[in-house]
Amino acid sequence: MPKVSVIVAIYNTAEFLPRCVDSILAQTETDIEVLLVNDGSPDNSAELMAQYEARDARVRSIHKANGGLASARNAGLAQAKGDYLLFVDSDDWFEPTLVADAWAAAEAHGAEQVLWNYRKTYEDHVDPPYLPLKGEVIDLAKLGLANYFYRYWFPYVHGQEAWSKLYRRDVIVANQLTFSPSQEIFAEDTTFAAMYLLHTRKLVALDAAYVNYRQRDNSIMSSRKPGFARQLITLGIRLADYAQQVGRARELRRVLPILFYRLAVKGLASDPSAEDAAWVVLNTKDNATLRGLLRGLLWGGALPVYLLRTGKGILTQLRARAFAWAWLRGHTGMALRLAGRRK
Repeated sequence: MPKVSVIVAIYNTAEFLPRCVDSILAQTETDIEVLLVNDGSPDNSAELMAQYEARDARVRSIHKANGGLASARNAGLAQAKGDYLLFVDSDDWFEPTLVADAWAAAEAHGAEQVLWNYRKTYEDHVDPPYLPLKGEVIDLAKLGLANYFYRYWFPYVHGQEAWSKLYRRDVIVANQLTFSPSQEIFAEDTTFAAMYLLHTRKLVALDAAYVNYRQRDNSIMSSRKPGFARQLITLGIRLADYAQQVGRARELRRVLPILFYRLAVKGLASDPSAEDAAWVVLNTKDNATLRGLLRGLLWGGALPVYLLRTGKGILTQLRARAFAWAWLRGHTGMALRLAGRRK
């Protein structure tokens, strides 16, 4: 059984794939397996995968019909054998000591996850490390899960990307965690990261930038697609339901409404279609979980605690309360304007 399984979801990125895979095979920690998942790529990715598999016994190829990034990662999860898992997008690449450093940190501290910094890379330049994180060991039992959200999640100190973390496979298997289909939610990375966090007792942050995150104009993250509002609102509801399912909802009773609010206003303000944004407000207002989250903004003490912990102004509280009231009352136009939608 290898120490770490590295899962690479591949779709139409043959021109970038060699740099990605070469960076994995060049890791200073050699006890790894590399799962290359071809998500129905129309280019010559399959040929490149076969070459790597023939060259290095640590490489295994998985071929499937196109189903999106989440389904490709899930296909890799289903076949992974390592004690730990990490993901990389097929157009990005690792620094040589990522696997060794992350594995050593997890083992030394008994951590369920290890996370690290990254750099955005462009054709003509490379940015400094992106996240404002510092190297530290965090005991969530002592800190408290709610405090973690205020200190690290909401201000985006720790990234939520799948490829910025090392996960323990036994935690994933025991809790049957998978990536949600992108047709249902926009940020499958955020969903997976948040759900896994609910099963984390200790995590380690490494301050070095180990991933080179390639910026491309035609990447998944570079555009907003139809259904953006629905996907983000579904994400907020799904996380609240999961917290209830695993017995963490009471602990997060003041966090979940804020998490939902931030997702909802982003989706409603940025959806390419005003009609789609209005539709999702009208057709979700009777969802019991959503109504509970909106009531949490009105009366549950979530907003005062959020403002106190983050330094947001009183206008934020007034706007969020008015937004929740408008949605609950069925005032769609008002809810959209309060979310920041201009048209």
